[in-house]
Amino acid sequence: MTATPAGASASGTVADAPRGELDGRGRLVVADRVVERIAAQAAAEVDRATGSPRRLLGVAVGSAEDRPQVDARVDWPVATVSVVMSVAWPAPVLEVTEQVRRHVTERLAALAGVRTAGVDIRVTALPGPRSRDRRVS
Repeated sequence: MTATPAGASASGTVADAPRGELDGRGRLVVADRVVERIAAQAAAEVDRATGSPRRLLGVAVGSAEDRPQVDARVDWPVATVSVVMSVAWPAPVLEVTEQVRRHVTERLAALAGVRTAGVDIRVTALPGPRSRDRRVS
């Protein structure tokens, strides 16, 4: 006769153990900052979604090429996510934001095991195509 480890069944696997025996084993905690980074990367992966340049006294500072800004609040296993981003002109804003919302939701579920209660999106700019040639007059 062989001894059975704590939390395992006679077949020797933890998966076969009764649910009550596994309750005290611990839990996974995903920090808000991790969720924010995953969501920012997911939003940046959507075509025509870009970052929103930061503003200082009403003047754009930085580039719209950065990743979207994300704020997340996690109440395990549910997160509420806010995204601030730009949509490249002339892309349809509603279509791009729906793609971002769907992609962020899918990536958070797949990578962090977090469900989203909502993904709020604020579009702050519609940058047009940049001309590489600068003219001086």
